[in-house]
Amino acid sequence: MKKIVLLLLLISQMAFTQNTNYNQLNTLLDLLYQNDKIMGSMTVLKDGQTVFEKSVGYQYLNENEKKLASSKTKYRIGSITKTFTAVMIFQLIDEGKLELNDKLSKYFPEVVNAKKIEIAHLLNHSSGLFNITADENFNEQEPTTQKEMLSMIAKHDVIFQPGERHEYSNTNFVLLGYILERIVNKSYGEILEERIAKPIGLNNTYYGSEIDITNNESFSYYYEDDNSLHEAKQAHLSNPGGAGGIVSNPSDLVVFMNALFNNKLMSENSFTIMTTIEDEYGSGILSAKKSGLTLFTHNGRIDFFQSMLVYIPELKTAIALTANALNYGMMPIIFNAINVSRGEDIKMPSFTSIDLTPSELKKYVGIYECEGLPFNLIFKTDGKVLKGAPEGSDLKALKATKKDEFVLDLGVTLNFDLNTKSLLFSQSGDTPKKCTKKE
Repeated sequence: MKKIVLLLLLISQMAFTQNTNYNQLNTLLDLLYQNDKIMGSMTVLKDGQTVFEKSVGYQYLNENEKKLASSKTKYRIGSITKTFTAVMIFQLIDEGKLELNDKLSKYFPEVVNAKKIEIAHLLNHSSGLFNITADENFNEQEPTTQKEMLSMIAKHDVIFQPGERHEYSNTNFVLLGYILERIVNKSYGEILEERIAKPIGLNNTYYGSEIDITNNESFSYYYEDDNSLHEAKQAHLSNPGGAGGIVSNPSDLVVFMNALFNNKLMSENSFTIMTTIEDEYGSGILSAKKSGLTLFTHNGRIDFFQSMLVYIPELKTAIALTANALNYGMMPIIFNAINVSRGEDIKMPSFTSIDLTPSELKKYVGIYECEGLPFNLIFKTDGKVLKGAPEGSDLKALKATKKDEFVLDLGVTLNFDLNTKSLLFSQSGDTPKKCTKKE
């Protein structure tokens, strides 16, 4: 009897700790919203169950009306679309309708180097194809036909030979979206509905069109220097296609990721290929190591929407964050959600600041060598603010929050010790690194 009581107490304590941690995540998002850093939604799914869901800010707001964001609010998810496209390509491979070593020339011979570029190269960004969104004539607001897009793509030479290296290019997944349509003989939206959305119950995920706020879709906004919000222009979704045209919300995205990592969307062999990582690139998915954990992820950006989707196998946890306004680093928010999922406390960012004199700022100027970092940190001042960055990067203005402490809104905190000529470099989700000033 005593053992049962102890077990119940232990389970109760674990549940209380988890809830307390997620309350911290709730507080973090409120704090960011109150300081004009974010509008958006987040969902965390653990062991197949939703353990956290939160929305802050507005789905839309204008002079006449506004509507608060909620769990039903939908967002353009940009390049997270690529993971959906990759899944559908692997489904066709499983069905024998396509092979990884099929050449691009089988579908679009007019594309430069098409006889050498394989489906596998498109999937893992090793094709060498020019990124079409960097074309000087590319106008994301204007509709583009498939014929026009292919003509634009065909004008560019490759930037390297297939398989030589990995370099992100939207062109790869625009073409994969066209290949899907050609093989299935249906539109991308119809294929998405039949192959992913309907089978796993994604009721808020579909190929987008002009934003419809009556259908719980959100507008995107950008912050000006005075923190005022301004509505962004809309991209025409004929342009991104299979590289970035999907609309969804976090509660659907975590279900999608959970289904993918529980072998519900493709064969085990295809899943293994998709998640085989080289130089952080898988096939339609990216990966990184963080604090002893493996993160499988993809982010997205279109108009002023930003999004990130992460799965951590060791925690059996999926995290999705979608924002229709963001003036803060997305990664620090995700890292804090991961910390909470591990049962750890999170450090709240500070948005207070203090003024320092030119002579006080000058004390922090210098070059610092850091343990465990492959770069030096450089600090300079113009007499008004302290600026810092890794050596070789553009200097960013740092905010002094208290004596000897500066922060950058990407989740970086710098604690100087002027007596020992050192500092602690802290970034959300990482162990602080000690840095020493070079003489």
